[in-house]
Amino acid sequence: MAEYELGKVNFVNHDSESLTGAFGIPEGRWDDITSAAQEAWEHEDTVSESVEFLVKKLNDSELVLGLLLLGRIWERSK
Repeated sequence: MAEYELGKVNFVNHDSESLTGAFGIPEGRWDDITSAAQEAWEHEDTVSESVEFLVKKLNDSELVLGLLLLGRIWERSK
């Protein structure tokens, strides 16, 4: 089984008006992260494969946000 070092999550600003701001992610990355989450959902056969896809595409705080978005996509699909 593959093993991944996921790093750490930094919450930069708890009073931030956006998730990207709270995670310290540049605003311009939002579209890339949401696209990665959607692509992970559409092109993988299982949730664990979707998670592995995101681990390969995103790092640190971006990965946490991508996993949150993947969870939302999963909820909508039920």
